[in-house]
Formats: sequence, structure tokens, C-alpha cells
Amino acid sequence: MLSSTFRRQATTTSRTVASTSHTSRTTTSRRLTSTSHRLASTSSGPAGSTDAGGPSALKLARQLALVGSIGLAAYGIGSFYPPTLVTYVSPRIAPPPPDPEHPHAIAYVEELESELQSLSVLHEMRTSDDAIEWYETRPYIDVPKEELVNSLTAGSLRGPGKLALPPLVRARKDEKQSVVIMHLGTALCGHEGIVHGGMLATLLDESLGRTALLNLPDKVGVTATLNLTYKAPTRANQFVVIKTFVDEQEGRKVRVSGRIEDIEGNILVEAQALFIQPRYAKMLNSQRLHARLGRPLPDPSEPPIEGSLAPSPAFAPPSPKIQ
Repeated sequence: MLSSTFRRQATTTSRTVASTSHTSRTTTSRRLTSTSHRLASTSSGPAGSTDAGGPSALKLARQLALVGSIGLAAYGIGSFYPPTLVTYVSPRIAPPPPDPEHPHAIAYVEELESELQSLSVLHEMRTSDDAIEWYETRPYIDVPKEELVNSLTAGSLRGPGKLALPPLVRARKDEKQSVVIMHLGTALCGHEGIVHGGMLATLLDESLGRTALLNLPDKVGVTATLNLTYKAPTRANQFVVIKTFVDEQEGRKVRVSGRIEDIEGNILVEAQALFIQPRYAKMLNSQRLHARLGRPLPDPSEPPIEGSLAPSPAFAPPSPKIQ
């Protein structure tokens, strides 16, 4: 009886120990497995990140190098060929007008005249089907220089860097329309590189006035109104084309309109004006005025002569002698 009880207890104890031992081994095994996984993860993490980080860092460096190269290339190109907007915001300062008597200035004016005669817009007008209905002239070239000293556009503003050339005018023989080609230098600016709006108004006033005066009874008139609409900035150091038209003529009044264009035909300024012949017109010396307007040239392709490309000398009139 007792022996049977002892055997049962021993068997139970051995089973408990065996179960405990098995559980302990299982737990230990699971802990070792978990630890090994963590160790593997920890050991493989830095190695994996190093392998992935190498190509990533190299790719970033290449991208930065590419961006830097593009930036340097863009800066170099922009320095030599700056975009239009950049030249408006941060313009380059142009050199002052040269001495008109300097050989370089004389050669510059002659080169401009050659360029003017080679303009495609001028060639098209000279060879058009209705070319016979137009004549060509150069205002001011027949006027003695001493009479132009106090003239704004033919005296004060004449010279290299300003109005280097006398304007070239092509006008219809009925005087209802004209085309004026002229070069605007860098010394005529308000904002650096942009021709002053007042300068453009002056050129339109003179060009429209020429057309209007030749349609008045006594060929003498004054500006009554001049309305301008500036469409785009007019860049300096370029040829421009001024076109004028007679809109209406009645008695002593002539209404004209016109515009300034660049060589490509882009409209820069538009204008409308009213010119009136004063009642005292017959008392004025109209012959001197008409000489300034220009006469038809026998050979328009020939450049102006008698040194009229050079600016008028600026000298004061002689002082009266004191008796």
C-alpha cells in the first residue's frame, strides 16, 4: 500500500520535473531565438544602411553637381546675352557719347549710315510696286549748320550716341503718308537702356508735324494737341520706323496719326495730333521752314553730303562790339 503510494508520488514528481524541464527548455529556446533575431537585425541594420546610403549619397552629389553646372552655364550665357527683363531691372551702364570729332566717332556714324542703307525695310519700300508714288529726302541737310545750333533734334541732340544720323524720310507725293527711319542712341535714355518717353514724343511731334504742315494751305502750322499711348519700352541703340497718316483736313486744321515701330514691326508708341495754321502764318518765313523739311533727293541711295552727318558745332553767336 505504502509502496504503491510512494511509486505514484515518485511518478508524479518525475512527470512534473520533466514538464518543468521541458517548459524551461522551450522558454530558453524561444528567448535564444528572439535574441538571435534581434542580434541579426541589429547587426544587419548598419550594414544594410551603409550599402543603401552609399548610392544615395552619390546620387545626391551628382544632382548637386548637375544643378551647379547648369547654374554656371546659365550665368555665363546671361552675362553675354541677358534676357530683356533682366536688362530692364538691372541694366548695364552705357559709356558716354564720344567726341564727335574723334576718328572712331566719325567711323561709327559712317557705319550707321551704311547699316541704314542696308535695312530690309528700306529696300522693300524702294523696290515696291508703288515706289514711283513716293519720294525720299533727308531733312536738315540743306540748312546751314549755323542755323541749326539752337535746334533741338538737328543741333543739340545731333551726334554719336544721340541722333547720329539725319532722319531718312519716304513720303507719298500727295503728302498723305510718310515713313521716317532714324537711329536712337544710348544718350537719349530715361531709364538706362530705354529711350526717354519725352524724346519719343518729340520725334512724333516733328514727324507728324511734317506731314500736317505740308497739308495746310500756307504750309505753316503749330501743334494744338498731341496724344500718346506708350505700348512697349523703346530700347536704345536701334533703328526705329515712324509712320504718319493724314486722317482729316479741313481749312486751317489737320488731324494726323502715327506710330513708332521697331524694325520687326512691333508697335512701341501710338499718337494722334491736331495741327492748326495760325492766322499770322503769312507773316512767317515759310521758305526757311520748308528747307528743314527736306526736298526730294535725286539719288536716295547716296549718303548725305557736305559733312551733314556730323553734329552742328555748338558755338555762341558773336557779341556785339561796344562803341
